[in-house]
Amino acid sequence: MCGRFSLTTPLEELVKQYLIDEFIEEWQPRYNIAPSQKVLSLISHKGKRRAGSIKWGLVPHWADRKKWKPLINARSETLKDKASFKSLIHSKRMVIFADGFYEWKKENAEKIPVRFQLREEQSFVFAGLWDRNGDTPTSTILTTEANSLVGHVHERMPVMLTNHEDIEKWLNTEEYTFDEASSVLKPLQQERMKGYQVSTIVNALKNDSPECFVPVS
Repeated sequence: MCGRFSLTTPLEELVKQYLIDEFIEEWQPRYNIAPSQKVLSLISHKGKRRAGSIKWGLVPHWADRKKWKPLINARSETLKDKASFKSLIHSKRMVIFADGFYEWKKENAEKIPVRFQLREEQSFVFAGLWDRNGDTPTSTILTTEANSLVGHVHERMPVMLTNHEDIEKWLNTEEYTFDEASSVLKPLQQERMKGYQVSTIVNALKNDSPECFVPVS
């Protein structure tokens, strides 16, 4: 799964790397992004890429917001089978910007946080879906079977997209059907990633600072 991540990449770098045509609002560096908070996302509409923040935790348009538990993750293998997602895979595909994510390794009674990122420490995007319930747009991050690096910590990992072709295929719902785009929903190769233990300060949502990235030997 993916329950916490970071995005500290400067906006100007994101604009160049992801060919963003329009930014809806500003974004400050975040070291410990959690569910129910705003995340920086990207959609494609009529050939233009539009970036802006959206709430993390999907609430389908037909759901009762007072009773519904927001869905922070969706299993990519069963999207067609789930009522919450099957209507979104054709027209409401999006990506969420990140530069690392956290998983927790269980050791005895402790939960040890591990940060995963690209080996080159560059930004990437998670494949996601979005919907609108009333006036509130919400999102979910897609997951897949973990590669062997992440698998030492957790059996699932987020779908990470890193090349222009895969990102375009997932974003461009006008040119690519879901069946065509679904080829990108797979684990990133382990050799392209690295992981390291970080401080348990990450466990507390209030901690959102560079200290979250400091390695622990």
